Amino acid sequence: MNFIITNDADYKNDFGLNEIYHKNFKILFDNNWTKNDNSISKGTTNNYCTIKFDDTIEITHNEVRDFPLWYNENTCSNFTKLENYVPVDGILNYNSKWHLTYKKGFYDKPKSCGCGRSTIGRCIGWHSFDEEPYAVALIKKVLLDNTKAFLKDNTLDILVPNNNGLDTLTVRSVLDYLDADYKLFDIEKQDYKKLQSTLESNYYGFNQIQELDSPKCVVTGFYGDEYILRNPYYVQNILKNREQDIIKIFDAKPDCYMRNFFDLVYREKCKKLEPVSVDKVSQMICNDIQVWHINNTMLFTPFKDKRLLKLLECSSSVIVNQVTDGKLSKIVIEHFNKDLLELLDNNKNSNDPNWFWQKSRSLG
Repeated sequence: MNFIITNDADYKNDFGLNEIYHKNFKILFDNNWTKNDNSISKGTTNNYCTIKFDDTIEITHNEVRDFPLWYNENTCSNFTKLENYVPVDGILNYNSKWHLTYKKGFYDKPKSCGCGRSTIGRCIGWHSFDEEPYAVALIKKVLLDNTKAFLKDNTLDILVPNNNGLDTLTVRSVLDYLDADYKLFDIEKQDYKKLQSTLESNYYGFNQIQELDSPKCVVTGFYGDEYILRNPYYVQNILKNREQDIIKIFDAKPDCYMRNFFDLVYREKCKKLEPVSVDKVSQMICNDIQVWHINNTMLFTPFKDKRLLKLLECSSSVIVNQVTDGKLSKIVIEHFNKDLLELLDNNKNSNDPNWFWQKSRSLG
């Protein structure tokens, strides 16, 4: 799901992309898009892009956009950095020139019942739950909603990485609960073509993605840390505003699931952090873009959902147990397929290939 739209007559197609022409525009795109008379589209139910071209050019996508977007006077792209960046609540269209508008109310809290816990406009029985059961119920509902919608429309073979990380096992447990057909596979390190090499240089997730020879969908655990309270940097903002410090918390838990990863990637970041508000953390999470479809490799993750931002309001004890040991995630797996807990690594990313985290280590 990579594209460039340009009316720069001198632009060269150095990435070997497909090309179509519309008026004085070149529209270049990677493989596995669906082409119609006046549009091209690619994606899954919760991760898609459609480019419509007629008198104007419209770029539409799912609510929480899964890819970045840049533009300048002549060009728009989602993988080549240009003069202007479009935040996730931005809407970019072309009508004589590129116009950026913003979706009104994008960061507003979703409609709920009187207790504020329901994900819809009526009570669903969560008002009496204690903090932890409520958090688990919310995660389960969101993961089920998104995975059911994906399975309903998906026509591709489903692959799941054969690793035993917490987020991957969480997603896998949902597939098992829904009796979905999938195959495990071991990701192979490949010599990246120019497109993936460019993407990987800016987005570490592409170092964990394998280009496939034919269209298939890889179900991943991407965004699990960010949306369910296991990204230490985001959590540190919450705890600092409550006069707590994630560094001291991890120091008191030397054997917890997240400790080694925290020391490797986040300890120094969290030391330097000046906290921002919970609302700002919500915006940061929504704008945290890690990976998207590339050529024949389609991706699905059920975690990227604004409803899960409600978890940022959980009690400190619930947050601490999740950010250090993934307690909420383990309870979810236990509900959907408890046998998978026996496969869980003792430490986050402890058995990943060493090339998986080269970028995040250098940035940590």
